[in-house]
Amino acid sequence: MADNLIKQPFGLNVKVPTKTIKQIEKTAGGTVNGIWEPLFNFIDENQNVFTGNVSMQIAKYNAMMYNIGAALRADSTNGGFDVKG
Repeated sequence: MADNLIKQPFGLNVKVPTKTIKQIEKTAGGTVNGIWEPLFNFIDENQNVFTGNVSMQIAKYNAMMYNIGAALRADSTNGGFDVKG
């Protein structure tokens, strides 16, 4: 009797339907995309920050403010200075 008990399968030979396996793959794919997709969306939306375009814009506006301030301090507001940066 003990020999029969050892030779019998212990629940590991259960066949899983193909439909269930496909559902598991779909769920796993959705889970992985759910983790990484927000990060990639954030990077795409803020691409200018990572490429340095934002720092160039800040430098441009700082130069414009300096030029305008220098012209106003020198009292030469007749249009002889560059506001384009």
